[in-house]
Amino acid sequence: MKCPECGFEIPEGHMYCDKCGLEIKIVPEFEPEVENEINETLSGVADELNKEERLKKEKIERRREFFSKLKEKRPVILVCAGTILILFLAILGFLLFSDRSAYYYLRKADTAKKSGNMNDAIEYLIEGNKNLPDNPDIIFRLSDYYLENGDPESAVDALRKITDSENFASDKIYNAYESIISIYEQSKMYDKIAELLNDSSNETAMSFREKYIPKAPLMGVAGGEFDDVVIVSILPQSSQEGDVTYYTVNDGNPDNSSIIYENAIVLDEEGEYIIKASTINRYGISSEVAEDTYTVIKGTPSAPEIMEPSGDYNQNTMIVAVADAGCTIFYTTDGSDPTMESKQYISPITMPVGTTHYKFVAIDKDGLSSEIVERDYHLVFTRLISKEQAVNTLVSTLVRLDILLDSSGKVRGLGGHNEYIYNKEIEIEGAGEYYVIIENHVSNDGSVTPTGLIYAVNTHDGTVNRLGYDSSGKYTLITISNR
Repeated sequence: MKCPECGFEIPEGHMYCDKCGLEIKIVPEFEPEVENEINETLSGVADELNKEERLKKEKIERRREFFSKLKEKRPVILVCAGTILILFLAILGFLLFSDRSAYYYLRKADTAKKSGNMNDAIEYLIEGNKNLPDNPDIIFRLSDYYLENGDPESAVDALRKITDSENFASDKIYNAYESIISIYEQSKMYDKIAELLNDSSNETAMSFREKYIPKAPLMGVAGGEFDDVVIVSILPQSSQEGDVTYYTVNDGNPDNSSIIYENAIVLDEEGEYIIKASTINRYGISSEVAEDTYTVIKGTPSAPEIMEPSGDYNQNTMIVAVADAGCTIFYTTDGSDPTMESKQYISPITMPVGTTHYKFVAIDKDGLSSEIVERDYHLVFTRLISKEQAVNTLVSTLVRLDILLDSSGKVRGLGGHNEYIYNKEIEIEGAGEYYVIIENHVSNDGSVTPTGLIYAVNTHDGTVNRLGYDSSGKYTLITISNR
């Protein structure tokens, strides 16, 4: 209610005007018994009201003084407030100007959607995208609205505006790809995922490709002409859960109704064989088709198949060779071509330590030889011994063998002492890697003289040997034993 004296708005429950101090008399209509109770209560609170009235009058007086002073300064305050407001609006306008239009379209679309006008909301965003084609927020919102409106195709088309452009940040492009793939997954349109990722060469698409598109398998044997049976293995290059490799022989491209690859393919009849293979993942997406042609012309034996490819190895490995039935495999490691006089392959060969060059040949019962298959192996075990440990191991071994008197290098009957210096690392064919350590004698006067002895300590197991040379100049190892 308003004060009848000054017109000031009086808060509910106040008995006096906060501005002029006028007592407000409110006479409600009560029932007789209620009125009697009020009269009894009023008599008990009279003193409190008088106290409250006094405090309110003091408060009103202080307010009058404050507003009186404020009135004198009003022009200055209004000018300052106006200036601040103008600056605030200018700054706000500056900050919002560049994205004002995007905000406008997004707000309009949101309002229309809340009103149940989804088509109008989409039209606002289409217009916004037309005017602001590089604004990703409008595009993502448009895609979301298409989805809610039951139009996944248009939702994808909207997101393609981002994936097919170079004007957006990488995180926006990634999110757009992720959203498109999610739409296709929900719709089980896995072929569309493959089409999407195969059509693009940008890095973002490639990051998704490994997960959704399997790699094409490899043929274990290259195509060509063969004199006898050909055993073709297919090597899958994808290892995602659910990947299955299929193949065809002299047929069309493989699909999930073709032959599942489980064992090597044996081509034992003369003729031309076109093998096609493809890996299909759990989404039903196929890899590219691997294809090779094999022509079998029986005559000389087929070359033996060596299961272990050339390369570096760091653990014990068995070399396995396979030949046609009725053929015997022979091999050499000295560089010469194998013949029936060479070592016969009977069982898997333990790969020698170091670098080894193998030549294999298959010879049938008539003495006809296949082509020679060559393999280069480099087996080096992990180094477990450091240079310092190698020197210490050598000295300890020489002390144990009583060649040295103690670890300081003292020699019985000679003044001074021996010292052992790391020189280099070498690889000995068929034996592995070694640290070369040179022995010098240091006289009491400090002069150093090489003793001519050289030692080799294995880098893997610490085995100590004397190092020598054979007639061809190759390294040889002389085992040190107890005397």
